[in-house]
Amino acid sequence: MDSFTHHNLMQLVTHSDGVKASLYMPTVRSGREVQQNAVRFKNLIKQVKHKLDEQAVNITQIDARVDEALKLTANDQWWQHQGDGLAMFFADDLMETYRLSAEMPELVLVGQRFQITPLVRLLQGDGQFHVLAVSQNSVRLFRCTGYDITELQPAELPSDLRSALNIDEYTSTLQHHTAGASRASGGTIFHGQGAADLDVQKNNEISQYFQVINRALSNYFNDDRVPLVFAGVEYLFPIFRETCKHKGIYDQPVAGNPDDVSAKQLHTAAWRLVEPMFLGDRESALTQFNKFVANEKTTTKLNQIVSAAQEGAIETLLLAEDEQLWGLPGDSGAVASQEEIKKEELLNYSAVQTLATGGTVYTLPKHRMPQEQRLAAILRFLPR
Repeated sequence: MDSFTHHNLMQLVTHSDGVKASLYMPTVRSGREVQQNAVRFKNLIKQVKHKLDEQAVNITQIDARVDEALKLTANDQWWQHQGDGLAMFFADDLMETYRLSAEMPELVLVGQRFQITPLVRLLQGDGQFHVLAVSQNSVRLFRCTGYDITELQPAELPSDLRSALNIDEYTSTLQHHTAGASRASGGTIFHGQGAADLDVQKNNEISQYFQVINRALSNYFNDDRVPLVFAGVEYLFPIFRETCKHKGIYDQPVAGNPDDVSAKQLHTAAWRLVEPMFLGDRESALTQFNKFVANEKTTTKLNQIVSAAQEGAIETLLLAEDEQLWGLPGDSGAVASQEEIKKEELLNYSAVQTLATGGTVYTLPKHRMPQEQRLAAILRFLPR
């Protein structure tokens, strides 16, 4: 599957002015119904072109990109490698496609902003995190969501301890070491056992190993704070946490030698650790709203939320899933359908503005929204 990160989301949020088209659709991974993917896509592309034709502006460049995308309908090989959802975005200078492991709604929208609310849902409670599986024999890095796991291959990441330290023949207590009666008997204590017997020299070797990994991760992640779950024998984790400078290291490891553990097994174990954290953030936001519901720091009023989003006054925005509300920013009311090109989908508009000004956005089922409204906000300050 194609990865979709918070960085990708912010690129869509902050994209320059101009007409934009957003296309979403559910897709079939396998079986006889796979052929319906291309048929559905072709129909949705026709909707994109129809909506673009309604625009009273020059759309030559974006229209050309849509025509380019239409060629995918004949690419049988491409449609054989789908996830559960597809998202595609068009602008004069952009065409982005994401095959996703989460089901997407069938949706086509054209306007001044990309429709990003389905992707907010993808990146929140379902989580996005990384897993670093480390032993002396291998280093594997994975990007994960609540749905899937994908192995990454940063160029600078070492493949194992020997390559990291440039050692041709490496023999140490990381691989095996003898201790006490075991020395006398010639017995061997293998990797992952007898951690208390590691001497200072071997701890230094481990630290050097992790320093090489840290440099690779720092260059690859830049300042990305996405949680990083360490998978390895338990005594290595404190050394890794002390050595690695990544800001998102999760405070619990997946303990055990990961060499014989599949990616799917790693994903299951890591998701079990981080799932409460992802759901907890959203639940904390809902609890905070309910705590402040009696004062001016919260609101469910559409016009106040839109104004606050424009001014960067929203700290946390809560949106009802699978809902739309059309109107003009600044109006006190909204309409139920997109009857005029200049009208905006106001939930998406508020989400874009909130994210662009450093706020946080969560989506919930409507029955769990405050007062079962379509949107609610915790404010940093009162809008003018």
